[in-house]
Amino acid sequence: MRLLLVMLCVLSVSLFARPINDGNKLFKNGDYAGALEQYMKAREAEPANPLLFYNIGTCQYKLGNYDEAKKELESAVRMPDKKMAAKAAYNLANTHFRIGEKSAEGSERIAAWRESVAYLKKAIDLDNGFENAKKNVEIVQRKLKEELDKQKQNQDQNQDQNNDQKQPPLSEKAKEVLARALQLCKDGKYAEAKEMLENLIAEDETAGQLSGHVQRIDDIIEIKAGRKPKAKIDASNTDNDLEVI
Repeated sequence: MRLLLVMLCVLSVSLFARPINDGNKLFKNGDYAGALEQYMKAREAEPANPLLFYNIGTCQYKLGNYDEAKKELESAVRMPDKKMAAKAAYNLANTHFRIGEKSAEGSERIAAWRESVAYLKKAIDLDNGFENAKKNVEIVQRKLKEELDKQKQNQDQNQDQNNDQKQPPLSEKAKEVLARALQLCKDGKYAEAKEMLENLIAEDETAGQLSGHVQRIDDIIEIKAGRKPKAKIDASNTDNDLEVI
């Protein structure tokens, strides 16, 4: 009787594992929809299997169903095995990254990328040797900083527009100094033009609206001093190590 029970258990495990194995083969061949179908079949037999949360979530990610992927991977992150939980956190981080990319609102992108960074750091905490997670932290943090800088720039521009609407007309003196400063710029004397405008702004209350000119002249000075534009972010490797177990 005991032997029969053991044989039945082994048979049951093999039957449960078969759809997962079939799903893994399909996933490896790039058939994510077919793999998902096999994993869903396996779930009917093992609804609480954490590997299925992980594999289903990863398939949903590959199929571009990021909201569905997020739900599955949030459960997979709670796996007791730290190595597996780290992989789940990594995939969940990538899911949040893609959600941010698809978001139309800057505030939504910022929120999603903050979540992505948090889960990448969690993956590293769980597996300190997770090199792809370490690389992706740098990528997502740079994307997040760019978006934050863009939001701040937009806010500053809106504030400048509001201030311009409230600004009084330039005084005659301010107009004369501005004309001289612009001429100095044409002659390549940017530092002198900048100093002239800064002094004017400090002395003439109507000249505050010229701060934008000062900023543009300062940008030119920095560029001529050798400042190079930031390298374009390559986010192509963010999908590294997205696999099933």
